[in-house]
Amino acid sequence: MSDKKMLVAGLLLLVMTITLATACTSSAPPAKFEITSLDIKPAEVAVGEKAVVSARVANTGGTAGLYSANLLVDGKKVESKAINLDPGSTQSVTFSLSKDAAGAYEIAIGERSAVLTVKAKLVAEQVELKYDDGVAKDYLSLVKPCTGYSVSFVSPPDPFIINKVRVFGLVYGSPGFHIGDSELQIWDKDNKVLYTTPFTGEDFPLRTRLGDNIDSTGAWANIDIPDVEVEGVFYIHIYTGIPTGQGFRMGAAGNVVNTHSDVTVRGDNGADNFAPNWPYSNAPWFGDKTRVSWMVRVLGNAMVPQE
Repeated sequence: MSDKKMLVAGLLLLVMTITLATACTSSAPPAKFEITSLDIKPAEVAVGEKAVVSARVANTGGTAGLYSANLLVDGKKVESKAINLDPGSTQSVTFSLSKDAAGAYEIAIGERSAVLTVKAKLVAEQVELKYDDGVAKDYLSLVKPCTGYSVSFVSPPDPFIINKVRVFGLVYGSPGFHIGDSELQIWDKDNKVLYTTPFTGEDFPLRTRLGDNIDSTGAWANIDIPDVEVEGVFYIHIYTGIPTGQGFRMGAAGNVVNTHSDVTVRGDNGADNFAPNWPYSNAPWFGDKTRVSWMVRVLGNAMVPQE
């Protein structure tokens, strides 16, 4: 073959190669992007706390391309990031997000969406739980077979951290009298004992006679509690032992309908149970259980939304 013919053949081969390559290139599908997953961690945060939004982006097309990942919050774009993806590859894109108001926010990237829940920031606030008006209508000792006083409370929000119990009452007895084997307990809703401490009566006034005068008034005693955590319904139980005439007398208020105060009986096995009957049935006003509220209060820290 002459040189001229070889040159022409070479040129034809080159043209065919270029044409074939161009045809192959033009027939490859363009880049196509798909969001395969969207995660928010954590999905619930407090105001001002950060959540990380992560998405997996896949290029299901036939050519490389640039994808613009737009972070949408309630339909509004708040941030954008561009990533290059080769055909058939997958890549993650992440955003950091925080909100300054509580609420439920729809987070979206591409066709994927999820909900970010933002709660108000909680702060500790001192709370006093009580069911009395601070005025003792009388001071009641226990009547056999009852051995203890009980008051139920409900945690304002959960959890509630008890750090003090206040009790209003007096000790009745001869000069120098001291109450003996007594204790204050905190029970959970199932009457399980969470905490026990001695109830000595030393902070209450000792009265040697009772009557309508200054000598019959009681006082508040503060019992410090080492931060006992409770949730929902809980009880303050004060065991004073078998009644003997002398001993502790609880301040009884009559200002509200009683749905919290009760009395207990300690069995031979040491377990305390609510008395089946109200022991003052033949007494004056306090013979009606609905009129008697024991003067017991609880102070503690409740976690409340920050204003």
